[in-house]
Amino acid sequence: MQEFDTVIGLEVHVQLNTESKIFCSCSTRFDNPANSNICPVCCGYPGVLPVFNKKALELAIRVALALGCKINKQIYFERKNYFYPDLPKNYQISQYKMPLGEKGSLKLPSGETIGITRVHLEEDAGKLIHKENYSLVDLNRTGTPLLEIVSEPDMVSPEEAFDYLTYLKLTLQYINASECNMERGSLRCDANISLKEKGAAKLGTKVELKNMNTFRGVRDALSHEEKRQAKVLVSGEKIFQETRLWDAKHQITEVMRTKEEAHDYRYFPEPDLLDFVVTDSAVNNEKKYIGELPLDKRERFLKEYKLPVTETDVIISERFLSSFFEEACKEFNEPKKICNLLLGPFLEQVNTFEEKFKAVKISAVNFAKIARYFSEGKINNLGVKKVLSLCIVTNSNVDEIIAKEGLLQVSGKEELDKFAKEAIAENPKVVKEYLGGKVQAIMFLVGTVMKKTKGKANPRVVKELLEKALKK
Repeated sequence: MQEFDTVIGLEVHVQLNTESKIFCSCSTRFDNPANSNICPVCCGYPGVLPVFNKKALELAIRVALALGCKINKQIYFERKNYFYPDLPKNYQISQYKMPLGEKGSLKLPSGETIGITRVHLEEDAGKLIHKENYSLVDLNRTGTPLLEIVSEPDMVSPEEAFDYLTYLKLTLQYINASECNMERGSLRCDANISLKEKGAAKLGTKVELKNMNTFRGVRDALSHEEKRQAKVLVSGEKIFQETRLWDAKHQITEVMRTKEEAHDYRYFPEPDLLDFVVTDSAVNNEKKYIGELPLDKRERFLKEYKLPVTETDVIISERFLSSFFEEACKEFNEPKKICNLLLGPFLEQVNTFEEKFKAVKISAVNFAKIARYFSEGKINNLGVKKVLSLCIVTNSNVDEIIAKEGLLQVSGKEELDKFAKEAIAENPKVVKEYLGGKVQAIMFLVGTVMKKTKGKANPRVVKELLEKALKK
């Protein structure tokens, strides 16, 4: 690999957050029965007329602005002609010569900036469901509004491509343009990769990679293809422009087809849709929905809250989590303690919910109260988990839960001193080990006191009392 430079560009398709399809009023719901969200328009019946979805245009403008694109004030759609079994019209309504946005960029945490070539609207195809010896066609997804985001070939490694996808996804989620759920197909990525001689200006022959279902899959596929192409070039053979499929099971790429060129699609203006004017008021209206973007938030969090990079990256990885964290810090200004509770017991419980953060009902105020009580020693770690489990999806009163469940921690030294002396008297062997230099033996005594108090004792206070008693 030392002989070559790697050149990578990504084409990302994202499903926009609209309730209906891009050219008809059919629902975009994912979980409806097969072929239940269809009509003559999205099924491509002869004589039907498409009607452009205003919400799709608004969200597309929002994305283009967030990526710093130049927005073309006049746009039009074209027919991209090709045959797929799940494309009923045998053409796709897309944009080619006049995309919505051009010449944008996305900055990465490394400081590198990746250029965005174009951002354009199009409709999705359907879905093939493969059985043992036959395939079924589900047209529910046909006509779903897609935004294609094409990068410049600016990425130089699979790791950089992974970072680009991560921050592109976060940007789209922060501005509420797309859920970006790869499992549901609302974010899909094709990757173009080529190798050129080290330092050369001329690019090598590119290969397109498909069938990558995770960001890790994209990184692994690019890494494999990088090595494969290097091996081919070193042996004196040529790289052919083609599309290859990623086989995640065997960690290899396989030839799918030779690559089509733009002229193969026979683009021509869509005759059933007028040209559209993107007004200044439409653009200005979308600017207010952008807010603080994830990389800006990351840099501010690192400076303002002084958390480690790893924890900061987890917090900003979800828009809900970052907003919740800030709200909680306003109530209890201990960022590290809020962070520990958030990334520990809180996320442990959220990860058990099918709807993840959508199931969370607890307010940041209530959460901050739990963090404060834990910090003050009013409840212990087990108490935190218990309280959280009872109010995370209900937002019930924290104080009432603590009282009802008897979770208030015993911290009074006089009360606990009695239990500490009992633990020492009942465990002479453990005491001997501790006095003999085995300092960890004291934790057995702490555990004994915890049992005696049914988990209500403050372990820190108990340990202090035991250490003091054993020094006498």
